[in-house]
Amino acid sequence: MSARTSASPQVIGALARFDGRKLATSGWVLVGLGIAALGTAAFVSVVFTDASATWEDDVWTAHVGFMLLAVFTMVAVNWAALRDHREHTTEQYESLPADRATRIVAMLGAAALPALGSTLLFGAVAWFASTQLAVPALTIVHVLHNGALVLMLSSLGLALAAWIPNPFLAPVAAFAFYLIHPGESVATWHAIWPMATLLSGGLAIWHIAYLVGLTVIFAALAQARWRARGSQAIALLAGSAIVAVALTVIISRVCPTAGSCLL
Repeated sequence: MSARTSASPQVIGALARFDGRKLATSGWVLVGLGIAALGTAAFVSVVFTDASATWEDDVWTAHVGFMLLAVFTMVAVNWAALRDHREHTTEQYESLPADRATRIVAMLGAAALPALGSTLLFGAVAWFASTQLAVPALTIVHVLHNGALVLMLSSLGLALAAWIPNPFLAPVAAFAFYLIHPGESVATWHAIWPMATLLSGGLAIWHIAYLVGLTVIFAALAQARWRARGSQAIALLAGSAIVAVALTVIISRVCPTAGSCLL
């Protein structure tokens, strides 16, 4: 087995740290952070100026801002994965001591940095709100859901880069993904939408499991483009099993009137 297909954890870690720093300072992520900051500022302004403000009614601006941060992170990851394609440096990247499949693992590790940052920032918003408003304990799960959404969309960006290497596809797909997000009129099926926020604690945790399953599936599909082996098949089966179980629980338990189960 060549060194390119047996990269050590140290090599993967070094690549993840390098790409993580690039992602954290990329224009796409910075724009997403700016939108999240604007949404948070609008929420904080309402908290300080409106005595009738509540977490349930007014946090939506911050919530939308952090969802858009996840969308912009997806585009940033996709563009980073297409760096060699865009800059016509495929041969240089092929000379690295890690093959493309290994670099996908490193890139997903790099995406953990903006996912962690988004989780901590949204957690800080929730902590601040708890000092001013009555914030439900379920919010802790929603904070974790935010990080899981970033990782899921990042893995989708990697899969798109692997199978459809077009730098214009991810921005179009990402914003279409967000724009068709269910609006005020919600239905039961909306509970399985990746960006949905469930009001039941148990269902919200299952929804995170659903996102984790999708992350595994998309990452395995991205790797399979360059390295079709038993490990990718196992990952696909494991991710599919997680998604199937999570969806079964969510669909079987979601309220008939979804408006009482969705935020």
